Amino acid sequence: MKNETQVQLDILYDGPALRDGSMNVRDLAPSMLGIGALFESANQVLNGERASVNVNVRATSSGSFHILYEVIQSQGATLTLQDVLTTAVSMKELIFGGAIALFTIVKLLRGKSPKIEKINDNLFRLTIGKETYEVPLEWVRLYQDINTRRALSDVVRPVKTAGIERFEIREKRHLLQYVTKQEVEAFDVPEVKEHLLDEVNRRAFSVVSLSFKEDYKWRLTDGQAVYSVSMKDEAFQKRVDKNEIAFAKGDVLLCDLHTIQWQVEDGVKTEYEVIKVVSHMPARQLRLIDWENQVE
Repeated sequence: MKNETQVQLDILYDGPALRDGSMNVRDLAPSMLGIGALFESANQVLNGERASVNVNVRATSSGSFHILYEVIQSQGATLTLQDVLTTAVSMKELIFGGAIALFTIVKLLRGKSPKIEKINDNLFRLTIGKETYEVPLEWVRLYQDINTRRALSDVVRPVKTAGIERFEIREKRHLLQYVTKQEVEAFDVPEVKEHLLDEVNRRAFSVVSLSFKEDYKWRLTDGQAVYSVSMKDEAFQKRVDKNEIAFAKGDVLLCDLHTIQWQVEDGVKTEYEVIKVVSHMPARQLRLIDWENQVE
């Protein structure tokens, strides 16, 4: 027979759009799935296959929008006395519980990265500005897990909707956490990047299209592929802006091209920057005579 632990969480969304006790399913669905995914991913990170989690919806009430969730964790029958599980109650504390809960710190960071130092194998020091916190290894593992962070973002996402102003999560009427519309963007998941390549090479390109605005990209081709590049050579860009340089079909730019590649969640992301235009060779200046090898 399996052992079970469970917690009940009362989640409330509030705002003018919810006064009749109804909520658009497009807003609600990601949040409901997010609560399930949040505890499932946390359980996977902390317990692996030694326990499973189910999240059930029990009730709603009118005036705002309440949902009562039951988080039920079933422990595997093959566990030994040496197996130490993170229970559903402990997961709730790690995610929502207090001053160093995952929810609290993510809201406090507002998209910034904290400084994390190892104290020992099970304890870490977290520094945010002038404040320091001691957090367990389990907290660090949840903070770094992309699925847990994405699920947490989904839970509070309805607050981004017009007319929904606040999210609250309670346990037995005790307020655990809340987030307002002004705070909700703090839960956006940062893009996962791992540098693969960062190099500068000299390349020759023809101009496909150029931009006179700083935030627009130039389009260049090497004869085989078209590249969207940021023009970082400010001196060259200024000459173009002042019409000191004219372009025609077949012109060639000899450039120092900065290539940056990252591994992201769905594959490889590449960005190109022209850091210097070495020379601009108009199409009309063809080398028809090899002056260096002329014989008098």
